[in-house]
Amino acid sequence: MVSFVTISGSSHDTISVGFDTKSNAILAEQIAKNISAGVAAGTIVTASDASGPPPPLPSSVSGVFVQTQSSLVVLPPGYSTDIVTKSGPAVVFGSGSPETILSGAATDLTFIATSGSGTVIAGGGANRLSVSGSGSWLLNTGGGNDIVAALGAVSATIAPGSGSNAILLGDGNDVVDSTGKDTITGGSGSATINATGAVSDLVEGHASNLLFLGGGGGVTILGGTGSDTYLGATGETHRQLIEGGSAGNNFLFAGSGSATLIGGGSGDQLFAYGAQHQLLVAGAGNETLSAAFSTGGDTLKAGSGKDLLIGGSGADTFVGGSGSATIQAGFSGNVFEFINHQAGGTDLIQGIFDPASIKIDLVGYGKGAIDNALHSQTVQGGSVTIGLTDGTKITFQDVTKLDRSNFV
Repeated sequence: MVSFVTISGSSHDTISVGFDTKSNAILAEQIAKNISAGVAAGTIVTASDASGPPPPLPSSVSGVFVQTQSSLVVLPPGYSTDIVTKSGPAVVFGSGSPETILSGAATDLTFIATSGSGTVIAGGGANRLSVSGSGSWLLNTGGGNDIVAALGAVSATIAPGSGSNAILLGDGNDVVDSTGKDTITGGSGSATINATGAVSDLVEGHASNLLFLGGGGGVTILGGTGSDTYLGATGETHRQLIEGGSAGNNFLFAGSGSATLIGGGSGDQLFAYGAQHQLLVAGAGNETLSAAFSTGGDTLKAGSGKDLLIGGSGADTFVGGSGSATIQAGFSGNVFEFINHQAGGTDLIQGIFDPASIKIDLVGYGKGAIDNALHSQTVQGGSVTIGLTDGTKITFQDVTKLDRSNFV
């Protein structure tokens, strides 16, 4: 449903602009009130392309241009606002000054500004917005499938609407309110993405530092070379695939649905959450993987660094890596899995209260692997250590003996 906003023009005419979202109509209504008040006070004049080129303006007033039929407009000096009511494609080039663009629900707006700051509120259609330079922009589109690019050092607040949208970010500090099916590409700045009401999101972080909230509709994040923070949605959620940036210090906290969290660098913290199975995978650095907030049976996979793996209240599986891992087992029946040619590290397993509960799964080591492991066991300081043929060393703290029943 389209909501119409009306503006009083200089010649006592009425300008009507339609918006297909309530939030955009509310924003446009406030702008319309300011324009109408300025017209009444004589500080703003309106001019329409139906009457030819806009007239020059005295320095004491600012102009509002009404684009009813022109396919392309370059805002002239003094005209800080363009109201686009033309149906179909319409192109507007910014003037470099602070400006406001309103376009109607029947308009497919293309707006290009290489400098300046301002506000663009689109009523609907398929819109293409590109702003660059170093200014600040508010960019709101409607229910169409839109492309929004905030490039260079621009800092933008973007609400791309409920369509299937592509958002490109640059080097500035950007905020995206995602409510549609959005593909978001980061630059080298910082990006905050609020996806609490999104249909689904695909985010390519590149060099950006990302803060992502929500993603209940399903989300894929490829972290790139930055550092990322992910706080997943609670309640009913679709699949989450989150890969932290290679700069490390990623904080990835899963939502309550099916999730795969992959570390990117040293200092990462990965957290499982909820009752569904989730997979936490350490990267190349020193990382912490925790299922302490989870009641599901999760899989925590160590990497090549010095990792800490913490179990939860579910029956978790801990997978050894090639680095040095400390594993704090949970209270349920856990499995300790080691995969030939993927392990090779040194693992210390703590928190075993009942040695009979230990279950070790040796994958790909061939016949005789269990016998070899049992034959290799040594006890030192009240803890037993076994070795595997790929060089893996596993120590069970405060456990003095393993037998065949401890292997699956």
